[in-house]
Amino acid sequence: MNAVIYTPSDTEYELFTRILREEAPDAQIVRDPDDGHFHRESEQDFVVVSVDGAKGMELAIKREINYKTMVVWITSDRYFAAMAIRYQVFEFLTRPFDEADFRAAVKRFLAGDIHPQYKLPVKPVGMVPAETL
Repeated sequence: MNAVIYTPSDTEYELFTRILREEAPDAQIVRDPDDGHFHRESEQDFVVVSVDGAKGMELAIKREINYKTMVVWITSDRYFAAMAIRYQVFEFLTRPFDEADFRAAVKRFLAGDIHPQYKLPVKPVGMVPAETL
């Protein structure tokens, strides 16, 4: 597993890293620098976004680099749940979140328990394929 964690919180970073290491001891985990740029690489298959507001949304839905990347999006903005569904985010958790819920998402990912829709490229919502016209 190659994972990247986006969070401004050192406490959350330590929690996510601990759980990922316990569940996937060989995982390559990096913390993305908060420098205003996206650093999503194609080899990252698991991304944790624990950032509130529009910045968190932007990070969570940016999947065009590699649509197979599974994103766990954690925010205190429940409003973004619809966006998480629309853009096929693997797991959406709201704060305060339960550590067990994050661990369960990691375990599902590692077990390959991924709904088939998450294995497909994201299609823009509201667009009709040309062949259906």
